[in-house]
Amino acid sequence: MRLHSHTVRVATVGIVGAIAAGFMACSQDDRTPTAVRHAEKPNLTVSSGQTSTLLGRSAIDPFHVHSDFDKNRVEINVTDPSDVFVNSSTVAAGGTTGWHKHPGPILVTVTGGVFTYYHGDDPTCTPHVYPAGTAFVELPNDVHIGRNEGSEPLTWVATGIIPRGAAPRIDMPAPGNCPF
Repeated sequence: MRLHSHTVRVATVGIVGAIAAGFMACSQDDRTPTAVRHAEKPNLTVSSGQTSTLLGRSAIDPFHVHSDFDKNRVEINVTDPSDVFVNSSTVAAGGTTGWHKHPGPILVTVTGGVFTYYHGDDPTCTPHVYPAGTAFVELPNDVHIGRNEGSEPLTWVATGIIPRGAAPRIDMPAPGNCPF
């Protein structure tokens, strides 16, 4: 079975190489000037006024746990090898996290200031406001931005479960639904 899998990869590389060679031959036609096209880089947004400290990151094997306590049910099911990370972040007054997404769920506990959160798929750009002492979950692949629209520093602690080896944050271009 392993040999067959290797053979498929080799065949795929061979096909890709043949296609690339065909494109190269076509681009060297003496009658047509050769133009080199570079893929446009997306206009990613970056954070401003944000500092983050990684408190820890570790691999975790798949697990399933559920708890029923006083008629409250909590369940977590991690089906693939993953990484768990914890970081603390601060955004200065007027700063932002920049538009981004995560490859897994992130549990955010706001410890100071007010976290104003916007979703990239919300056509009305409605703010979701989380003051110190509240928490929320950032869903995987949800493009969002956090802003400090207050006058004091915004602080929070985030705990995420992400695919093993994945970057915890993926910067994204502004989706265009908000004026920032």
